[in-house]
Amino acid sequence: MRTKQEVAECIYKVLALTMHHPHADAFHSDCRLREDLALDSASILQLLVHLELDYGLSLPEEAIMSQDLDTVRNLTKLLFDAQPRGDSDKILDYDEDVKLHCFVSCLSEVLKRCHGIDQRPLYFGVWDSEIIMSDDCVISYHSASISHQFFVDWYERLYGLRVHSWYRPELSKEENAEILSNLVAKRTPEQHIIVMVDLFQLPERVNEFNKDPFPHYFMLGPTADPTRWMIYDPDYRWEGVMKRNHILDAMRRPSVSGGYLFSQSGVRSPRHRDIRAYYETCFSLDHNPMTSTIRAVVLAHLQGTDRKGRPLALIQLKEAVEEVPVLSIRKYAYEHGLAYFFRELRLSEQEFDEWCEVIADLVKNYKLIHYHAVRLALSGERDIGHKILTLLNEQDRREFKIKGRLHEIYLQWLDQTMPSHHPSVATGAIS
Repeated sequence: MRTKQEVAECIYKVLALTMHHPHADAFHSDCRLREDLALDSASILQLLVHLELDYGLSLPEEAIMSQDLDTVRNLTKLLFDAQPRGDSDKILDYDEDVKLHCFVSCLSEVLKRCHGIDQRPLYFGVWDSEIIMSDDCVISYHSASISHQFFVDWYERLYGLRVHSWYRPELSKEENAEILSNLVAKRTPEQHIIVMVDLFQLPERVNEFNKDPFPHYFMLGPTADPTRWMIYDPDYRWEGVMKRNHILDAMRRPSVSGGYLFSQSGVRSPRHRDIRAYYETCFSLDHNPMTSTIRAVVLAHLQGTDRKGRPLALIQLKEAVEEVPVLSIRKYAYEHGLAYFFRELRLSEQEFDEWCEVIADLVKNYKLIHYHAVRLALSGERDIGHKILTLLNEQDRREFKIKGRLHEIYLQWLDQTMPSHHPSVATGAIS
């Protein structure tokens, strides 16, 4: 079964290599088949036939007759959904592709392409992943001090894949751009190239956060035209062709630095003992780092003093919490954790769906907290601070409830898979 990214790549290959379509260079996930790619009805049908004959991707006849094939994204989803699935793929219906963490999403995408490999455990490290609070009490999802070595090390331990850093910080941006160009030109099918770019410098890309700069990881591959590269962005579920020089300009920005290379050859399913070790390294029953960090930032601005004792104006709270929306979506990683254990234990799908609603509420309430923090900063009405702190306390209770149930079923899984275990994480649900 192909992933959505692989389906999109097949569509591009048919257009560019089989049909030699003159507008194939305009290809990306959000482009319209007729208006942007200039495909007429006959060309669309030809595309569908080639997808079936060349790649085994076909649509049911009723879909061909009734579905409005308007965008690449729409066609990709229809072809992906039409693929035959085993019974195990029908368990727990939820959005596995929700954006969470760009680097982890790149690593996960490769696992999805390997039959029988479950990528869900990789997300155990995301729900409480590192959050930066600067000395002047500003929250950030990215910093030059952040290292992804934690995920690299566990990726190797869990799945047996070695991830190498091709980016060399001691070299100039131009020298690193040359390394990347050579890697893409020589890439083999089993290789995967990850690069960090400033997404703000690629206005062709839809970026809902619209931050400047916006450090972001995605994957790259060659096309038949050496002046254009294919972008694979698992986190934003976007594939498309873009000018090589534009991508290189975005990776040359001083705000970004990083890149990795690895092969999927030799991938293996994670061993139970390694899943246990990873879970227990990542899991905390008595601490919610994101909520605690937001609370500390709000209190610092209310008190008017930063971490070094310097004056802190309340109006600065607006900028201090700007990146909360980027960070809050990481809480959807709980869905992956619950899905893994629910699936292993064959637990109730209805209960799983109910917990997904609780997780969605957790994410949505961070948006409400963000809203009131901006109100506090712009209005100066200090009573709003009490409202924010109350909401943060509710978030703690909500997240501890999720963690409590997650840990309960983890212990059930541990009893089932490793009966002689000795739990090293505090047990019991927190209500």
